[in-house]
Amino acid sequence: MIKLAARFVAAADEVWRLQRNKDPDCLVFQSMADHGHYRGVGGTRQGIYVCSPAGKLLASANVLEPKQVIEVLRRGLDAWDALPDEQRRLPPGTSLEPRHCWEDSYPNGGLVLVTVSRDLPPDREPTREKTKAWNRDHAWFTIAEGRAWLPVDPLPGAVHAVPEALIRRLARFHLLDNVRGQTLPFAVEEVVDSEMRTRVVSRDGDLVRLRISGNTRAVALGPWLLGQNDWTPSGDLPRGVITQLIGRATYDLGRGAFTEFEIVAVGWRWGGTVNNGRRGSDNGPIGIAMSLAPEGGARRVPPGFIGMYAADWVIRPAK
Repeated sequence: MIKLAARFVAAADEVWRLQRNKDPDCLVFQSMADHGHYRGVGGTRQGIYVCSPAGKLLASANVLEPKQVIEVLRRGLDAWDALPDEQRRLPPGTSLEPRHCWEDSYPNGGLVLVTVSRDLPPDREPTREKTKAWNRDHAWFTIAEGRAWLPVDPLPGAVHAVPEALIRRLARFHLLDNVRGQTLPFAVEEVVDSEMRTRVVSRDGDLVRLRISGNTRAVALGPWLLGQNDWTPSGDLPRGVITQLIGRATYDLGRGAFTEFEIVAVGWRWGGTVNNGRRGSDNGPIGIAMSLAPEGGARRVPPGFIGMYAADWVIRPAK
């Protein structure tokens, strides 16, 4: 595998944008993917693709098993070795610079969380075998929003109410049932009886240790309340997620950033949405863990619903 990896430049991107938009990089991807494993124009283009820098498709498949992925890479390398030199490079002067990417809104220095959701056993017994289905996303907060998790004067024993806007962001876009695939967000008015608090456990110089607690409730009765957009379903989809959560965090006042942040939310989900395989009558316990995203390129992968964040720092596509 090391020999294979040495001959590839690996990249990952959100296929929703690539398969729909008309930016130069999107058009190159669409031209390539239309000759891939789905063999046609339109529809999803999820999968693994091996291509030349010029956008020449070499191999593709929509697989997850490591052995199958390696086979796709080997087929791609064989096709690359047989490729004429003139088809290996972009023509001089070609630019594939996108007009807009959600990564442009990345909150440098802010609170960046990775969220992992998983179905729990019916009785929530932790010793039971874990379900295989799980999903992950990112949640973004600016430097100022991160500081808003703390009281102004974080003395030991101080209790602080997390701002409602931050609670709504989590309940609407991140404390969701996306275990089995893409789900739908909630509208502002569908988030009710939700609160989160932090308590200062200790302070050692600039280091402030916190305990986090709270609960969220997001319930959609069925009708879509978020207007016409990429997520608008074709019919009513009643659904809901309620959680109780606990967590801990350490904030460095000198750096103006969290050095530790962990939240575990346990709750109940019901109803189904498009693209995730849930039935309308489906229900059960769910667990969602949130922690600091590790350093690296994956940290900059935008949240699935970044375009619906009610935040003025999010850079939106030009109309």
